[in-house]
Amino acid sequence: MSRWVKQTTAGTTSIATTSTTDEYIVVAKTGKVTAAKLNSLSGLAAHDTNYLTFAITNLGAAASGTAALLAATDANTTKATGGSLLTANVVRSLTLSSTAADLLVTEGDVLRLRATSAATLGGAVTRPMWEITIKTVQR
Repeated sequence: MSRWVKQTTAGTTSIATTSTTDEYIVVAKTGKVTAAKLNSLSGLAAHDTNYLTFAITNLGAAASGTAALLAATDANTTKATGGSLLTANVVRSLTLSSTAADLLVTEGDVLRLRATSAATLGGAVTRPMWEITIKTVQR
């Protein structure tokens, strides 16, 4: 029998308009990541020069892992071409990696949730909250 565990960040920081902003989650249960979502108190228009790229990396328990949980595609950006805007208070689903092994997590793994600005954003992304859903297997 399986169950799902949802883990979220507190949403206490804002995404920097000109650099990289990281949040971290320690995985509570071993399983497979089945969804990743992002929500913010403010929106951000889609733009092909001034955009965000979202990435989630499983650093593992030793903080040295490199498994990418999100697809490295424009779907995980706020680009006008291939990406999409952020709408205030609307949950945005992110596109997961198509490599099944990259989605496997172990209790105690550290996930780095990263938003990287390609240039100066058109506005602040205030108090973003990330949500990770993990399908666990009951013993």
